Amino acid sequence: MIMAMQRNDSVDVLRALALIGMVICHYPIFLSSGTGSDAMLYFFTNHLMGGDCGASWFVFLVGLCQALSMKKRGTAPDDVSRVIVRGATIFVIGLLFLLIIQGYEEMWDWDILTFIGAVTIILLLCRRAPASTLLLFCTLVFFSTPWLRSFIDITIFYGGKFESVRWISDFFPNIIFDPAQDYDGGKTVFHTLIGFLLIGQFPLLPWIIFPIVGFVVGRRMTQNRLAADSPFILIIGIMFTFMGLFAANAGSMRSAFSVANDYIIPLSFYPISFSMVMLLMGIALTMFITLWRVYDARPDSTKKTGVFLTYCRQISKYSLTIYITHFALFFIPLRMVQLATGKYYLREAMSTPAAFALAVILLILYYPLLKSWDKVGGKYSFEWLLAKLLSMHRQGRP
Repeated sequence: MIMAMQRNDSVDVLRALALIGMVICHYPIFLSSGTGSDAMLYFFTNHLMGGDCGASWFVFLVGLCQALSMKKRGTAPDDVSRVIVRGATIFVIGLLFLLIIQGYEEMWDWDILTFIGAVTIILLLCRRAPASTLLLFCTLVFFSTPWLRSFIDITIFYGGKFESVRWISDFFPNIIFDPAQDYDGGKTVFHTLIGFLLIGQFPLLPWIIFPIVGFVVGRRMTQNRLAADSPFILIIGIMFTFMGLFAANAGSMRSAFSVANDYIIPLSFYPISFSMVMLLMGIALTMFITLWRVYDARPDSTKKTGVFLTYCRQISKYSLTIYITHFALFFIPLRMVQLATGKYYLREAMSTPAAFALAVILLILYYPLLKSWDKVGGKYSFEWLLAKLLSMHRQGRP
């Protein structure tokens, strides 16, 4: 069996961990306020265990998996059109997800699904580019994004101010900030475009860095060079991690700073700050290389498939379905209650421990539910829908 056809357990595990982090993050931040005695758990679920790392791992894998797919399928025109159809479908699903599940007022927030759909197509431009060119482009994006943001008052799109995160600020003042409100864009066509490119929740700049770096790493995998590169990539990952923390700590000591525009700056996820990009990139590289060395460095070796790996494989297989349904399972009931009572319990439904427990229960239940779904071929899942559309596309070609 050729390498491209082998299962990459490191990819499955990292994708599953990303999904676990997102579920653990989203339930507390959308169902509880995180105030008072809940502040510590709220910080851990929102930032340390949750969506910050999960989102960066998810988009890093978009690029890596396209490199693996390119090795498997080649670069023929039919594969290019397949990628375009796949990316466009995910982009439309992302818009419909925001419209139907989160509500029309959130439609132009540019969530992670719209970003993944767009970047899936954009990565086609990377296929023939050398790694040095791609990494140089990432460097230019990395250093130019704060400067580009300086021409726009981003604060007005995030509630007018950024606030130091509760609990952790008692120990490390001003080390990490959250916006006062969620991104509020799309008021005009110009704002919608700028949101997609630069200031939304997941704009192309600087988030495109993660899938492009993932693409470069994935290409090294397909060329059987990752074993030689892995020590170097691991060192780079650790360096980026500490550089991000160092920049955040130095920025927290400044008397005045702009979360969106400065370089020596505290951590911020929305909008992602210069220091946070370094930190998350470092963690993503370190995590992936570590998992690759554990699971895939010796593909011919016989390894025991334990409970954890079995769970991760199943979760990874239905990543798109899990991402959408875990939102639907609380947003739709909240909106039904709003229609019945006039009260919208967003961030007021329960305590943070209760929301965290609900997330853990859901993550446990996903496994038997998805195993049962497997028995009918995953019919009507979002992965099944994508496969059907791609099949129809292939059949429609002359």
